[in-house]
Amino acid sequence: MQSRLSEKKWTWMGLLALVLSLAVLFSCLGSMALTDRDEGEYAASVSAMFRSGDFVVPTLNGRLYLEKPILVFWAMAASRAVFGDGEMAARLPSAVSAFLVLLLAAWLVRRTQKDPAWTTLTCVAAVFTPLFLLVGRACLTDMLLTLFTTASLVCFHLAVESGEQPLKARNFYLLGWTALGFGFLTKGPVAPAVVLPVCFFYALWQRRLWQILKACRIHWGILIFVVINLPWYGLVFWKLGEVFWRSFFVAQNINRFTEVLLGHGGGFLYYLPVLLVGLFPFSSVVLADLGGGFVKNFKAGKQADQVQRLRFFAGLCLVWVLIVFSLAATKQINYILPGFPFAAVLAGHFLAKRVFPGQMGKATKAIYSWGLILVSAIWLVVMLALAFGLPLFWDQILGSIRPDSSEYALPEAAPLFLFWPLAGMAGVLICLSGWYLLKKGKPAFSVAGIAVGAMLFSSTLILGLLPNVANVMQDPSRQLARQAVKLIPDEARVVTYGLWKPSLFYYLDQDLERFRVDDLEKLKNKAQSAKPFFAFTRVTLRDRLENGADLSVLAVKGGYMLVGNESARRVWETGTGKDQLKTGGQG
Repeated sequence: MQSRLSEKKWTWMGLLALVLSLAVLFSCLGSMALTDRDEGEYAASVSAMFRSGDFVVPTLNGRLYLEKPILVFWAMAASRAVFGDGEMAARLPSAVSAFLVLLLAAWLVRRTQKDPAWTTLTCVAAVFTPLFLLVGRACLTDMLLTLFTTASLVCFHLAVESGEQPLKARNFYLLGWTALGFGFLTKGPVAPAVVLPVCFFYALWQRRLWQILKACRIHWGILIFVVINLPWYGLVFWKLGEVFWRSFFVAQNINRFTEVLLGHGGGFLYYLPVLLVGLFPFSSVVLADLGGGFVKNFKAGKQADQVQRLRFFAGLCLVWVLIVFSLAATKQINYILPGFPFAAVLAGHFLAKRVFPGQMGKATKAIYSWGLILVSAIWLVVMLALAFGLPLFWDQILGSIRPDSSEYALPEAAPLFLFWPLAGMAGVLICLSGWYLLKKGKPAFSVAGIAVGAMLFSSTLILGLLPNVANVMQDPSRQLARQAVKLIPDEARVVTYGLWKPSLFYYLDQDLERFRVDDLEKLKNKAQSAKPFFAFTRVTLRDRLENGADLSVLAVKGGYMLVGNESARRVWETGTGKDQLKTGGQG
């Protein structure tokens, strides 16, 4: 048992972890340009809502955009209404959701275990991992979904743990159903596919299935679920009918499970390396505790103590998320994010109860040590490649870009990333010191090394290296769009050629007709107009446009280029267009 002084220290460290989490989640949230495709698509759809006044059916570039339900769009619209247009407002719902997920994971441990060390280390492991921070600072649906699935699962576990307190159990069940309803309004059937099987298997494991089914207020749950979801789903069905069924439920849910969409495929083990790299440096810790918490406790069932029950529940949540998304044909790295809060619970337990007191068997110690060494080596190689190898392969990278399908245009000269990769390597080495200090018989310092290394590495990666990469890939197009918005008159026609870039829809605040590379003759005919005609394109297509379409180069930023007809050239050179800078993008 920890002393009162020790508990006080852990509590203060937990508060410090929360403050650092706030800093890393919200710092410079609006400084980086929106990425393509998802960020640009969501932000452009919200802009279209404000232009049209229709906040029920999302559209993108003049077409229905039914990839996701409405809640993420409403959250972004509310943020924009309060904080103004910009990248910060677009990303704020994800950042707030990420912080709430962190609090839920810590609250679950604190409420059931009353252990400040476990709680504090769960906080650190929940937020200071590359994938969690990456998604938590991006305007995507995944963190909002993770918030509601985590809330639903946490409420379910606390309801089951309420024991002889039926009123408290009822309240937790109702809160869990409410969170599940909002999860369905965030990403559709994915939410119940994550939550309900976990609840079923956990009740089965405890040999209390019938008892929990009677207690969980299913009738109230269905009513809550319908009240939350029927207004929007019903209204869109009424307006669009079969189009909504085909576009959302079939194309975006059934087909994502059965078919590889947009080239996002992978084998059954696709998420194993994602877990190892995305959870660094806690991936080896999670795997080590998963063996003891999930596998060894499998037979305990109803006889398991409170610690065993929480570890089994957290392990079940993580394993089920990995299974359900591994079975799906379409795969993306962010899909498994709902498992990360429960991975943090496992990591917090292992560091607080095994590494810190130095209580590990040989097999567990081997998994922890060699896993940490392996993933550290992977990240060191990645950092070295970014620092020194990028110029060697730049020509191959440029050659791999397909003009019509790729949203990015890169400069001809390779960028140099040196400082931030080296800083990232320092973070990796500090994490690796956790293994060395453990080997030297200093488990407490080992935990400190991993925690400090995680904070340094993740912060360096997300706040340092990623913005530098975005400055090469995304910021030039944002600068070009901002310049264009000041000069292009309202009557001008603006299109894209050989470039599909949804973030331009947002930064230009208008729909853009798309011309593929083979549509050069069609583009030339459209440009033969007395009105100004502008086309956003790639530097690599310069000769084709100048010689084949009689379009002049007006501006170049990085790998992006703006061309126009003679009327557009006069407007651009004389600055006679509208002089009104779009407020969006000021973040």
